[in-house]
Amino acid sequence: MSINHAERHQLHRIESRLFRSDPHLAAMLAVFAALCDGQCLPSQEQLVSRQGRIRHSAALIAKAIAVVIAAMLNLVRTVDAWLTAVTMRSLGLPPQPTRQQADPGTGGRPDPASWTD
Repeated sequence: MSINHAERHQLHRIESRLFRSDPHLAAMLAVFAALCDGQCLPSQEQLVSRQGRIRHSAALIAKAIAVVIAAMLNLVRTVDAWLTAVTMRSLGLPPQPTRQQADPGTGGRPDPASWTD
């Protein structure tokens, strides 16, 4: 964690007052600080920088835009299929046959055994 000069000065003043008012507590805190030196803070206690918040917000916005685009594409496909079905029904044409899915066991090619004469 990096702090600016004013914050560092304020911490130094607090430390000086603590040493003067309660030397025993100051010594215990010094031992605690020495024991914890080099250990990482848990993620929930770490400060997130402004850049980190901006990146996180941008990622959330990008995900939201992707979801909206996917929903819009799905809506357009659904409306297109519905309009095609309504138009074909109003013209009296039979519905379009659905494409048969290729059997994965035949290497992506249609299975001749399923063909009928």
